[in-house]
Amino acid sequence: MWHTPKRTNKKVRMHNKIIKILSINLLVLSLFSCTKVEHDISFYYWKNQYQVDDALRGKVKALGCKKVYLRFFDVVRGNGRTQPIAVLSPVKENPLMEDSVKIVPVVFITNEVFAATHKMEDLAESVAKQIQGMAAYNKVLGKCDEEIQIDCDWTRGTKEKYFAFLRALKKISGAKISCTIRLHQIKDADEIGIPPAEKGYLMCYATSDPTDGQNSNSILDIDLLKNYTKSLNKYPLPLDYALPLFSWGIVTNHLGKVRLINGVSRDDLESAQFTHLEGNKYKALEACFLNGFYVSKGFTIELEEISPSLLREAKLYLDSKIGHSYTIVYYHLSNGYLNRYTSEDLR
Repeated sequence: MWHTPKRTNKKVRMHNKIIKILSINLLVLSLFSCTKVEHDISFYYWKNQYQVDDALRGKVKALGCKKVYLRFFDVVRGNGRTQPIAVLSPVKENPLMEDSVKIVPVVFITNEVFAATHKMEDLAESVAKQIQGMAAYNKVLGKCDEEIQIDCDWTRGTKEKYFAFLRALKKISGAKISCTIRLHQIKDADEIGIPPAEKGYLMCYATSDPTDGQNSNSILDIDLLKNYTKSLNKYPLPLDYALPLFSWGIVTNHLGKVRLINGVSRDDLESAQFTHLEGNKYKALEACFLNGFYVSKGFTIELEEISPSLLREAKLYLDSKIGHSYTIVYYHLSNGYLNRYTSEDLR
């Protein structure tokens, strides 16, 4: 029989300590290697006129963007009938086609349409024909037949009709169907349902009401984002994630009435026509126009925008929550917004 000498307690403790340190180091290395998440970059384009100049094309190309989700039209209820509005103007040129950037048509449909409509197959056929007709007329956009995205804030009351519409649209168009998902639809998924689509795009913005008088950033509140996505990993539909680049000014008049002016920047407000009050609040020193809207003397404007640091915080949270590669779709594509960020900010 072989005789194995016993280790002293001191040697045993030293041995265990070394093993423990090595284990911790391996764990830390493992965590660091797992938290590096790659992002493909895409954009929404949400204007009625599709125009991409050389500067914008250069920014898109530098980010390796392969898809632009282009709003084709809205579907609303008006005068007792369902009708398309805000239809995309005829497109004369699409320089992104030369960079192999695919255009994905997006259709926004109000929830009222599903509340009032009964024949989902007819609605799906009308939407598909409208898309096909616009794609054929605007040949520079490409075929636009691989994917159709539907944007709708459906509810418990309209989910059955909306889901039937999505199934019918897939059958009629033959395209992959994706749809936007709002934060409350993630949080209340058990009650509000999972749409029958190939993929969802979680809108990580418009987290609260900008007119409620609270001090939080209503475009993107990280705490609210975390609260609404506690069960994100349990959501059964594959997801990509939409993040905001836009800004707005919350304008309050002398009577306390509030309106939003989109696209307002700090440069717009740091001029002789306004004075800085505190934080992100400004006051009009004289009557003037702000992004095309008339503002009277004495009106207050609160700026809400997405800083590079806030954008980075949102991505770090999503990276830690998701743990694998995903696509970020920024809302939306314009020189005015992209000029506020570096390429590194957006990656």
